Formats: sequence, structure tokens, C-alpha cells
Amino acid sequence: MKFTVLSKLTTCVLTVALSVVASHAALTTTIIGGAVPPGTATGDTTNATGPVTLSDTTASGDLWEGGDEAVFLHNSTQVTGSFTATARIIGQTEAANGRWGKGGIMVRNDLTTTSSFAMAQAAAGNGSQPTGANPVPIRLAGRQVQGATGGGTMYEDTIGSPTSNDIFRTDGGVNATWLSISYDAPTNAFIAGFAPDVAGAPGVWTFSAARTNVPDSNPADGWYVGLAYSAHADMSLAAGEGQHGITFDNFSIIPEPSTALLGSAVVGVLALRRRRRR
Repeated sequence: MKFTVLSKLTTCVLTVALSVVASHAALTTTIIGGAVPPGTATGDTTNATGPVTLSDTTASGDLWEGGDEAVFLHNSTQVTGSFTATARIIGQTEAANGRWGKGGIMVRNDLTTTSSFAMAQAAAGNGSQPTGANPVPIRLAGRQVQGATGGGTMYEDTIGSPTSNDIFRTDGGVNATWLSISYDAPTNAFIAGFAPDVAGAPGVWTFSAARTNVPDSNPADGWYVGLAYSAHADMSLAAGEGQHGITFDNFSIIPEPSTALLGSAVVGVLALRRRRRR
């Protein structure tokens, strides 16, 4: 898989090519870090093609240097080879005055608290918004040193500009938005993207730069791939509010498209464009 394909083909070609081969095994829920009380996954937890909500009943934990605490709804078997995972964010329940709750599509080396990982991540709350202390609402984020907890082991690579990728409204609501994360096995590189929702489908995608320093301790066994959410230790729970969470749908894991498939998609789109011009 060449990341230039993702960034240079039209959205229509990408949608046609990828939708043909989208699939994943049954999903399972893991509470990374054993948070007490634990986070939950409710809704379509088998496939996450329909709405599924990942929630955290505590204002604790994080996906950061000291070790991860998160709800992780992931493929029951690890994914090998090159792939792209996509999902749509359709809601979230973090208060507008929350801070740095993190949700998105995670690709993880293992299920320990200090695993290396890459994540197409949407961060909610004041600290993550354009006027906040760390204004990267949507980003490629993760841990670049397997088993480490110290400073400098994490990364956050913005996608687009903080203003253009701010999907969270001032009232704490969210604009429906698509996320993607791609892995290129030959180069061990990740790239993340986001796109606005246009009538239930992705609009124009914006992508991060590729990151190649996320270690896989055993490349032969692949990655855990799924949806993740973590509340943050600095998050404030409003009076009477029992949990924070984020809701997804349309989750898919897409194997590397064959050259023939991409070629057919391009031909099909070009033919469609020709017909429209007549």
C-alpha cells in the first residue's frame, strides 16, 4: 500500500475501492489498565457497524506516559499485513468543560498498559480545542517506545490545522466526522486522516504525515485494531453526571487493496465521469 494512493486518489475512488473489501472479525472488549470501576462498551459491540458507545465512569486514567487506561473494542484476532481502518464519530458525552478525553481508532502492539500504539485520535474538552493549551483536536497519536512510561515516549502529530479539524462544538456536542488510520507493512508506517460526514459518507480526507517509529515486537502476529476511549485524570464530572463517552458507527478494517481492484475502481469512476459529461 502506498500512502500516496490515499492522499492523491479522489474520495470517490477510495470509497469504491475500499468498500468492496471492508471486513473484520468479531470484536471483543478489553479494559486496558484494569480501570476500577471499568469502562464499558454498549450497543453494537459485535461489529460496530451500527452505533457503539465507549464510556468511562471515572475521571481517571489516560493514554499517556504513565501507562494507559482505556476501553478498547478490538478485533478478536490480530490483523496482519497492510490495512486501513475507518469509523465515524457520531456523538460524545463529555461536558463542554471537560479536558482531554481521548477517543478514536487504535492500532496496538499488545494489550499491556505500556504497549506501543498508533491512534487516529479525537481529543475532547477545552484543553484540546483551538484556544486550549494543547490545540490538536484530531491527531495521529501514540507511544513510540514499547514498554516505556517516561517522558518523550509519546507523540501527537496534528492532522490539518487545529481550527479546521475541531469537530467538537462549544456546547460539548460533536459534528459527525470520519476517522481513518492506515498501516503500510513494508515500511512499518502509519498515517491517520479525518473527513467531514457528507450525507452518511466521508467528504474530502485530510491526512497526517507518515510515522515510521512505532515498534511491533513481533511483526508476524500483526496488530490489535479497534475503537478506544479514555477519560482523563483532569476531567471534571458535572453534578449528577455518571460517565463520559464517545459513540461510533461504520467501523471497518480494510485489507490492502490489490492493484487490480484499484485499477477497476479508477476505471469505473472515470467511466462514470465520462457519462456525466455527455
